[in-house]
Amino acid sequence: MFHKVLVAYFGFFIGFWFLGIDQFFFAIFCLIGLMTHLLSRQSAHPPEVVFFALFLFATFISAIQITSAFRFASYLRNEGVYLAMFFVLLSSGFAAANKPGATDRIYLALLFFSLQCTVVGFLASNGFDIEFKSVGAYVIPDMGSKYIFGMLNKSSVQSEASWFSDGFNRPRGLMLYSNTMAGVLCASMGIKAYFFVKFWSDRKRLVALICVGAILMDLFSVYSALSRSTWMGLAFALLIFPFVFKTSLPAKFLPGFIAILAVGLIFATGFNEGIQSRLTDKAHSNEGRGLNYLLIWEMTTSSLDTIVIGHGTQLDHPDLSVPVGSHSTYMGMFFKFGTVGLVAFLVFMFALYRRMLAMTRDVHELNRNGYGITRPYFVCFGLIVLLVQMTFIEVDVDASYAMFVAVLVYLVIQESKAVREIREHSERVVSEAPAEVRTVATVHTARVGRSGHG
Repeated sequence: MFHKVLVAYFGFFIGFWFLGIDQFFFAIFCLIGLMTHLLSRQSAHPPEVVFFALFLFATFISAIQITSAFRFASYLRNEGVYLAMFFVLLSSGFAAANKPGATDRIYLALLFFSLQCTVVGFLASNGFDIEFKSVGAYVIPDMGSKYIFGMLNKSSVQSEASWFSDGFNRPRGLMLYSNTMAGVLCASMGIKAYFFVKFWSDRKRLVALICVGAILMDLFSVYSALSRSTWMGLAFALLIFPFVFKTSLPAKFLPGFIAILAVGLIFATGFNEGIQSRLTDKAHSNEGRGLNYLLIWEMTTSSLDTIVIGHGTQLDHPDLSVPVGSHSTYMGMFFKFGTVGLVAFLVFMFALYRRMLAMTRDVHELNRNGYGITRPYFVCFGLIVLLVQMTFIEVDVDASYAMFVAVLVYLVIQESKAVREIREHSERVVSEAPAEVRTVATVHTARVGRSGHG
């Protein structure tokens, strides 16, 4: 049941967006996740689930620091988002997660989700704004909050980038903010690239070309979003990922070649002027972020209790137009949940990194023996983009963005289990076969793995 809801949410995301419940759907995930957890047969939970549960526990403790009713309401909303992310990770142990085709259906739902984001984001980048009052706005009160008002009253254009001489629209597409839209589009390029390879090899050339066209549209939308955090995430993933994780020699240099090609294209089209202006001309944005980060450190280290368990939530400050504790997932966690919460989350991240490292190493070894496994690389690439981007944006500020991050982590867990099973099967077949037929057995199992894993 839980995974069917997950597939429906992403596969028909634009419908939930039009209804105005896309940012509130985390409550449904929490409810159905809890029910499924209580009723479903469970397998052993991976370390990431355990460490994320410890992080959640740390966030619960920090709530004792909150004194404002408005800020407590904000805390409850953010806590609901974290809890929904937890249930997505926990669902890797649900019985339904191991059914044939379960992971494939989630990938397909993410493809539909990313294509919806692509089309609306590209239209918004070209000035076509979809703006309306959603159905949810007539039912759910905004309580005078601009934040909630933005969730209920839809607009695919966030603002006009008026600090440029010509000015142009800054899109947010189906997401709540331009930064989160850019992050989703950039990370989902990996999903589209995987399906391009898959459809092309299956001789579905037209669908494969649609995926390529969508990636090109995404690049323009990511540029128009003026999201420095996304640009940094993409650059890091292209240049660092191939050398940190185990890949073939051509794969190590292919991302670098793509990066060089992209830079050449940027200068050839004149887009470099917009990037330079975003990095230098809007200096007050950089100064605001710097002051926010400085206040995070000063206010959190001012007393022992805030060092240990944080402030529980963001806090307003007269010198800032944004709350202290915003504009960074990691520094925000330090501010809100203290050292305990931040350390718990970093341990979760380290466990996730080790899983990706082990998985890509196994994939590399299997591919050397004739397997054609590529999908884990694409999902890891997308996740790396978001984890780097989260240095400068909050994962919980946009519920849809947070759910997308959680699903990518879920897919890494599922892919690693599938890769491990293929490796163990291959080793078992080879070890049990007579010496004179081991080579034949290795080739046969390679063919089985290639046809069964994508």
